[in-house]
Amino acid sequence: MNKENIIFDEFISKINSENRSERITVFICGVLIYTIAFSVFFSPKNIVTGGTTGLSLIVKSIFNINTGVFVFCASLIILIIGFFLLGKETIIRTIFGVVLLPLFMEFSSVFCGLLDVSGSSMFMVVFFGGIMMGFGNGLIIRSGFSVGGFQTLYQILYKYFGISIGKSTLTLNGILIFVSSFFFGIDNAMYAIIGLYISSYITDKVMLETSITKSFYIVTNMDKDISEYIHEVLGYSTTVMEGRGGYSNEEKKVLMCAIPTRQYYMVKEVIQEIDPNVFFLITDIYEIYGGM
Repeated sequence: MNKENIIFDEFISKINSENRSERITVFICGVLIYTIAFSVFFSPKNIVTGGTTGLSLIVKSIFNINTGVFVFCASLIILIIGFFLLGKETIIRTIFGVVLLPLFMEFSSVFCGLLDVSGSSMFMVVFFGGIMMGFGNGLIIRSGFSVGGFQTLYQILYKYFGISIGKSTLTLNGILIFVSSFFFGIDNAMYAIIGLYISSYITDKVMLETSITKSFYIVTNMDKDISEYIHEVLGYSTTVMEGRGGYSNEEKKVLMCAIPTRQYYMVKEVIQEIDPNVFFLITDIYEIYGGM
């Protein structure tokens, strides 16, 4: 690891250490809401919306293995692989979630007796389950922590194969939903697609965003450092433009780049750490064509 990457890692570690108790509280609430949605709405109806929790329903139907036990074992195996392929720092932020998720899956099963949806229509189950799961997932992402599992796989695919997290999420979950149709029927698979869409939509809303990509316009005197962070650490490109202050007449560089919404919070805070005097605008992007 070169000197610049070490500096960027220090920035990220500093940001993660700020408001840690608040982030942990948000994370715990998010995991609890997520697992209640799974246990109350999706698990009783065998709706596989993706991830290790969805895979656990298929495994349970074949081998009758407890869903919480399977999620823990699968996530632990992926965590160990991630330790060697992604490094220690990335995995440390995941360990807590790997333990917490299966524990809350067991705990949240008590809500099944309080919220019995066995007599409800499949659409209503998927609709309200998707809203709750999306809300919980949004809180998890905002906290800066991770529950591991497929999220770690997405990072591995991006780092070693250049497959974006969005594409790997769509591909792996799509395959999982397709496989689930052989075990639970095509109707359940179609409802799973609806549930996944609702969950993803609510996740973005909870994160206070309306698009999956953000456009950054960054006015800074430290354009090289910020560009290097975006290029080397995140793997995205930037366009450099010349700018001049309308009042000060001072010349500055303006960087333009597109960042996935789910990385928006971290990128914003790292840029502010690099240049405390930075000025930037952030807008929603609804379509990207070509490359820069």
